[in-house]
Amino acid sequence: MSILKRLLDRRKSAELSVSRGETPPELAAAADALQREDWPRALRLAQPHLEAKPAALRADAYRLCALATSRQAQWCTAFACWQKLFELEPSAHNALQLASASVMAGEVERGKAWLMKFDEINRASREFSCAAAYVNFISALAQAGHARETLPYLTWLRELYRQLKITDDSFLHQRGVPFFAVFLENSWPLLLQCLNETQVREWYGAMLADLDDDGCAALRGWLDEMMPAAAANDE
Repeated sequence: MSILKRLLDRRKSAELSVSRGETPPELAAAADALQREDWPRALRLAQPHLEAKPAALRADAYRLCALATSRQAQWCTAFACWQKLFELEPSAHNALQLASASVMAGEVERGKAWLMKFDEINRASREFSCAAAYVNFISALAQAGHARETLPYLTWLRELYRQLKITDDSFLHQRGVPFFAVFLENSWPLLLQCLNETQVREWYGAMLADLDDDGCAALRGWLDEMMPAAAANDE
């Protein structure tokens, strides 16, 4: 299935939440601590419920622990919590969290495998914007110091813009795709770590044959503005 069809058919993006429904009374204090950004307290209050008999309560406890440990950059523990949650709720959203947590823990190949799992599940569930998921994964790679690993995922996004053709902000927003100007701004520093200046211009230039007039004008203006800056940085 094409990238375009997957985006147009998608359902509303899943949100990162404490629970799918009402917060269980047993976890109310932990959820409150999470909302107040008291991560250690949220973790401490949720942990006693990780072995609860009701599966839904266990799932919410693992979700809280996964969120709390992620906020504290305890990535190995966060991955373990997301994995337990995935066993209880094998959703595309949880697979994506496992992909990002893997990368942040330094396990890039494992992260790529979980992103493939996300794609597999999301093709059936349509629960998440593919573009938003790839942006999430690119961000994790960049934060973890693996900028060179972002190139295939940036290229995936580039090809999406080429398929969509229209770069109007409202059009892109309705489809869960980053604004074109945001894509240019955020992809630029990553591409400079993957390609030389000539290759960067060619990489962006591949879009000119497919974008609408506004997109082409924006891209040409961006390249004219940024290439001298890139050259100066290289000197």
